[in-house]
Amino acid sequence: MNPKYNGIYRYFFGCLSILISALFIGLSFYDSKQEFIIKSSFINFSFRFDALSLFFVIFISSLSIFISIFSIKYGDIYDKKPSLFFYSFFFIMSMIILVISNDMLTFLIFWELMSIFSFLLVIYEGSEESRRAGFLYFLMTHIGTILITTSFIMLYLKTSSLSFDYYKGAAGIMILAAAITGFSIKAGIMPFHTWLPYAHPVAPANISAIMSGIMVNMAIYGILKFLFVFGSGSGPFLGIILLVIGALSALLGIMYAMAQKDIKKLLAFSTIENMGIIFMGIGVSYWAKVENFKSIEYLAMLAVLLHVVNHGLSKSSLFMGSGLIDKYTHTRNMEKLGGLSKKMGQLSVLFLIGVMSISAMPPLNGFLSEWYLYISLIGSVLTNNLYMVYFSVIAIALLSLTGAAAGAAFTKLFGITFLGKPRTENAENAVEPHVIERIGIAIPVFLCIFIGIYPYRIISALNAVIFYLTGGTVSSNPFSAVRIINARPFSLYAPALIAIAFAAASSAVFLYLKIFSSGKKRIFETWACGLDEKNSKAQYSGGGFSSSIMKVFSSFYSSVSEINFEKDVKKYFRTKSVYTEEINDIFEKYIYIPAEKLYLKLSEIFNKAANSENINVSLGYLFLSLIVCFIIYIFIIR
Repeated sequence: MNPKYNGIYRYFFGCLSILISALFIGLSFYDSKQEFIIKSSFINFSFRFDALSLFFVIFISSLSIFISIFSIKYGDIYDKKPSLFFYSFFFIMSMIILVISNDMLTFLIFWELMSIFSFLLVIYEGSEESRRAGFLYFLMTHIGTILITTSFIMLYLKTSSLSFDYYKGAAGIMILAAAITGFSIKAGIMPFHTWLPYAHPVAPANISAIMSGIMVNMAIYGILKFLFVFGSGSGPFLGIILLVIGALSALLGIMYAMAQKDIKKLLAFSTIENMGIIFMGIGVSYWAKVENFKSIEYLAMLAVLLHVVNHGLSKSSLFMGSGLIDKYTHTRNMEKLGGLSKKMGQLSVLFLIGVMSISAMPPLNGFLSEWYLYISLIGSVLTNNLYMVYFSVIAIALLSLTGAAAGAAFTKLFGITFLGKPRTENAENAVEPHVIERIGIAIPVFLCIFIGIYPYRIISALNAVIFYLTGGTVSSNPFSAVRIINARPFSLYAPALIAIAFAAASSAVFLYLKIFSSGKKRIFETWACGLDEKNSKAQYSGGGFSSSIMKVFSSFYSSVSEINFEKDVKKYFRTKSVYTEEINDIFEKYIYIPAEKLYLKLSEIFNKAANSENINVSLGYLFLSLIVCFIIYIFIIR
């Protein structure tokens, strides 16, 4: 390929993504609720803009515009392999069309296209690590697709129609269980999360931003569609199960994030945490729907939709920021960074705001959605429903612990990466990213601040979506409509007042120091326990920061450590020692690896049986397969 044409693909597909995404946003505001069908000689594609699809179209398109702006400059390191820009464009388009699909075949076709293009982007780097991660992702996502397809087939057999219009209220427990399990794999909910920490880090940073900020939420769209539109509204225990699974995923996800040294892997585990928080809200809302607690259902659904937006904005900005760190320092290992706030000052400010948002620090947007989740859980406790009281109290405790762990994990991420002194020459030579790259991150960061301080506009816009999903009456003023506990003071939240109070307190401290300080500067050397201050190894490390917390919660981890001594001088004196520690996923160690070994062993047995020269053995296995298929048809499909 001629080098002078390398950048054309990047600009063309970047601008095309911005243009098409803006077009879909315009169509969404046009608010056409009519179904439209595209006919072909092979298949008819049907689409419809309902309230839920409108919300997701605007969400996907908006984030796609920000990421595409960022990619226009960031993508110059991939100019020699321009297929990245082709794949990413169709990856985005497949998700937009997916959420407006209005029949089974259209949905499944674009779900599969989304999975294929994301797979191609995961293995894009071509390394052994990316190929292994891509294979795991491909396997897991297609197990999920099989379950989702099974749920649709059961709906078709029940309604004799491919159209979503005939599925309303038709999904029973078996259909919901298959669909939710399939979508949970795509969302990365534990214990189906194993693909996510491998796939997200190996993809290019702009693709990781799309996958973590947008793609995992396609699973949330599917679950909302099945539970609140297709669901028959029975089985409150299903909501409690989702609440428990979500709470455990949130806690375990952030605990594993705390143990990471790779920035992108930490962010990937944080995605599992935030998907768990969203599942908690869905569980509470569905339970309240079945038990007819409309206020709780409304608040929990508001928390879900807000958290989808808030997590998408903050996580995409952080993944883009991690890409710039990798691009300009050539490492994602935070232990080899440090001091970047002096080299990449503007990026450090943007990254700090993103970290504060994802850690649910008021008055930023991340706090807002978790606040409403807390209020819905408190409301569930006050309903006096025995089962929900117990599980809500436990969920509140786990969510609080998750929030504390998230604060610790992201303090480690920002502090070790941006503060202190550079630990390596690459960190020392870092420079401020290009202005277009900073703009791509600054827009979602600004929205994190805006939504946190002035959330009234977005909450008012979400009323239509909540009404569509819950079927309840939605107040025009959501903040005054918090009636769970008779509008007691702690159920209300005024973010603008918090922001004003914070600004006033900061100004007062600044004025006090300005007025009463002597104005003289005193310069002293930093005490470093007798070590040379210039020694970068004398700094606090990421492992040192999190080790004490990990020891307290050691039951969550499976770790393997080793100390190697290069040369002995005396018994207690060494010239050099190397300490290595590996943190293993307990689900992977105790479930997936044994399951893989069992699968390989059974495959070997069946392979020998299939190739047996004894015709009776072959016919026996064929007959057994027919019996299994018949049982599946009678007891599951039929």
